[in-house]
Amino acid sequence: MKNKILLILFVFSFHFSFSQINKKFGNKSELNKEYFFAIRLMPSLNGGLYQCAILKKGVSAPYDIINLSVNSWIRQAAGYETSKANPTGENLLAKYNVFKVPEKAKKIGDSEIVMYTIKKTEAIFNNLWRVRYSEYPYFSLSKKNEKGWAKHPDPQITWLPSDSQMQILRAFGIEELSDFIIEDKVFLFLKAVRDRNWQNSYIQSAGTFSEDSQEDIPDE
Repeated sequence: MKNKILLILFVFSFHFSFSQINKKFGNKSELNKEYFFAIRLMPSLNGGLYQCAILKKGVSAPYDIINLSVNSWIRQAAGYETSKANPTGENLLAKYNVFKVPEKAKKIGDSEIVMYTIKKTEAIFNNLWRVRYSEYPYFSLSKKNEKGWAKHPDPQITWLPSDSQMQILRAFGIEELSDFIIEDKVFLFLKAVRDRNWQNSYIQSAGTFSEDSQEDIPDE
């Protein structure tokens, strides 16, 4: 049943993927860019619970979607891999202070910094499902007792946040869950997701309190 729901959600996201008009790209400097990093809290065709992509300005539509694996998205955003969305190779995770690389890793050298950056960012991505779901949507013995942060008023609806939680997500450009989080808002979102205070505020905005907030990998 859950797999059917996720398939419906994927079809829904595909159908409405062009609902975000150009104004979602933000300020004038962003409007002059052609490629943008993006994340969407919708199931992917490979069974993931979110989508990683680069958006390219389209001719007949607001943008074209270039889907990426999580690892490639992270490497491109960090400047470790050639990217049309990051042509200067800047570490955008560091630019937006998503997390700090510990001094211990810095002393070891570049290879350790790269490894830490990828591992840390992957850990943040591993928590993204919690923003949308109140329980893990796939059958998993290891996650059967884990709870998400979404708290819809109807306890039977485990795949949607509450209206008050959607209001919080609008700060990142999400009007509908089929919307992409784009460019600088992507990195601000990743930074928020790993912050315990943001997690608790998000949970409590639905009128509930939970001890299920998560810190992915503690900074050293």
